Amino acid sequence: MSVTLADGEVVTDQATSTLSMKPAGDNLYEVTTVNTRFESDFVPPSTGADDARRDDIFQLVEIEETHVNKQGVGSEDERVSGKIKATVFPFDKSGKGPAKFTIEADGDTSTVDGAYLTITRWGCCGTNDTNAVYSLESGKYLFNSVGQGESGQWVTLDSKNLERILAYHAAPSEVDDAVMKGVPNAAVIISYATSTEPLQRVIVTMPKEQFDSDEGPESWDPKIEVFNKAQPKPSDHLWSDKLDKDATKVFTDISVEMFLDDKHKVVIPIVGDKLQLDKAKLPKGWAVVEAPL
Repeated sequence: MSVTLADGEVVTDQATSTLSMKPAGDNLYEVTTVNTRFESDFVPPSTGADDARRDDIFQLVEIEETHVNKQGVGSEDERVSGKIKATVFPFDKSGKGPAKFTIEADGDTSTVDGAYLTITRWGCCGTNDTNAVYSLESGKYLFNSVGQGESGQWVTLDSKNLERILAYHAAPSEVDDAVMKGVPNAAVIISYATSTEPLQRVIVTMPKEQFDSDEGPESWDPKIEVFNKAQPKPSDHLWSDKLDKDATKVFTDISVEMFLDDKHKVVIPIVGDKLQLDKAKLPKGWAVVEAPL
């Protein structure tokens, strides 16, 4: 790979791929492929306290995807495991710098898009695909997300100086236990984050009889939106013209509304840049609990 800046070539690199196979019984083989690729990435610096007069961040992302499958004549491929490793390097006119950080996670495919790395774990047997989203500025894990969109459904809150993201992960998926921390009858986890760090995660639980019924998460088609007095119509984006750099004054008096189906709705207010769980409006018997970051 080469990247050209100004008048000359400042970065050159090469990617390799490997394949190995070993017997796995009954005319099956365990096939391991390791594919490496490079992507150039231009990240606008996050807004906030040190605000905005920094230059865009130029960097290279080296991505190594490892897939292990069982294969054989007359049988369908069986996924054994998948792992993604992404190493981020800065570059400028003087060339490629030392690695800034490495992100590693289970997953089947990955996407680089500006400030974010998305690692997708495919669903199986009726479960949802889910996307683990990481910051390509800080290297931090931000949230898991499902729903419509390449990286799941996100809601964005923006002002001239600050930004926030809301995203959700709804059961069922292959990684529910890990994402929802083993909380019994956990149906949804809602995450609140900036583009560089997670701020808050809350888990929505429901009665077991409902969780296991035909009205449970397998039947849902969730959608999350926000509104406030200035923008009373729910939307997936909210803009504030406030110039304040204090997020507690910018992101306040906002309602987060999540429809799960035509019978179940969750509403949680944001006050002072925080989801207020004690003010949440929930279906009867449901609850919200704070989850560790």
